[in-house]
Amino acid sequence: MKHTLLGLAVLACLCTGCKDDEEDIIPEPELVDTVPAFYLPEAAEEYGSGGPDFVLVADASDQIDEPWDLAFHPGRKRELWVLNKGTDRLGGSTVTISQAGLPGHSADWRRDGNAWHFMAMPTALAFSQENGNWATTAGLMDANRQNSNFTGPSLWSSNMDIYARPSGGNGSHIDMLHASPWSMGIESERDNIFWVFDGHNKHIVRYDFVDDHGPGNDYHGDGLVHRFTEVKVLRDDNVPSHMEMDKETGWLYIVDTGNKRILKLNTASGTKKSDLPLINEPLTEHWEMEGADWKIFASENLQKPSGIALAEGVLYVSDYETGEIIAYNLENGWELARINTGFDGIMGIDIDVDGKLWFVSSKTNEVYRVEPQ
Repeated sequence: MKHTLLGLAVLACLCTGCKDDEEDIIPEPELVDTVPAFYLPEAAEEYGSGGPDFVLVADASDQIDEPWDLAFHPGRKRELWVLNKGTDRLGGSTVTISQAGLPGHSADWRRDGNAWHFMAMPTALAFSQENGNWATTAGLMDANRQNSNFTGPSLWSSNMDIYARPSGGNGSHIDMLHASPWSMGIESERDNIFWVFDGHNKHIVRYDFVDDHGPGNDYHGDGLVHRFTEVKVLRDDNVPSHMEMDKETGWLYIVDTGNKRILKLNTASGTKKSDLPLINEPLTEHWEMEGADWKIFASENLQKPSGIALAEGVLYVSDYETGEIIAYNLENGWELARINTGFDGIMGIDIDVDGKLWFVSSKTNEVYRVEPQ
């Protein structure tokens, strides 16, 4: 039996207290028609009375196998990529779903020949809007399994004639940098620049691959790695900490799973504090940064936040433990509403071209679309 809506909770009043001075009272957040991914506009008068349906889109028959993340390709409409965790011996895999959500969709499962290293126990993926390249993070300490710390993000091409096709001894990856073990989340800034949740070093890192080295090669010397050590985060070993960038403002929203909170970081802030010793490979820059503008965005009523997505001024966050998806007002951090999906293993979430939410259920090997009612 497929899951339907099990519960709905709406926080309607966020006043800090009862005061006579109206200026000291925080007004209630506007609930009507503010969470389009949950409710249709015509349901405004009965806001919250009927929650959305959860439509099964893909499952094990499409080779969905312990999915940790999903993302829509920025340049190919309705093309959905799902990231499977895989095994320690073989590495992770992807399922590319064409015409996702439409009748007769196709699913293309692929595992790179060297995924055991370059997509080792992957936790997250992110696409660059500009060039269509995408990157993954590795959820382990050493991608070589030699009791070291030789692990970090990998860069891939979304050209299907390149990705997971034979291209030499190093598989089809087009770049990799090895300075962030247990990296639990990733988000694109632009081109080949990505932000990484470094779970081992417990801070956020900006990775610029600059020019990729081409499929299967191994030159990393042009890499730029900037560590925002003031932005403290804590990983959960078994739950990814996804991230989302507001491209209009440059704010990066970070799921800090271990600390049960959501952070925001101004990616245009911060300056170089000092050079850092190189880790595992030559780099053009390895810096520690200081003075970045960051703050806590939300921290109440979260157990194990994981997925995150942004649309129309609303930030959506999934909670792995409770199965809820929570909607926040992006401007002030108010919680607008939350829905209970009935799944206790939601990880990555994303939003399609129609403004609808999608999520992966890691425990049931399924992909769902949230259908507003």
